[in-house]
Amino acid sequence: MSPMPPLQSWVLLVLVLAIGPCILWLAHGIKARIRPPARVAPRRKPGVRIRAHQPDEPYDHEKHGL
Repeated sequence: MSPMPPLQSWVLLVLVLAIGPCILWLAHGIKARIRPPARVAPRRKPGVRIRAHQPDEPYDHEKHGL
């Protein structure tokens, strides 16, 4: 078997370098369709915030709702 002419080897290299990203792009698209949507964590209500008692301050029953 004789070696390939330089032009033919360049064409083969360009084809290989063009086909690789196409395969990766198709695989990414297929993976995105198959994968189930990500679960979203439940959000906390913005107005409900419980402030914990700090050890360096005296405990205030009215402030903490007791």
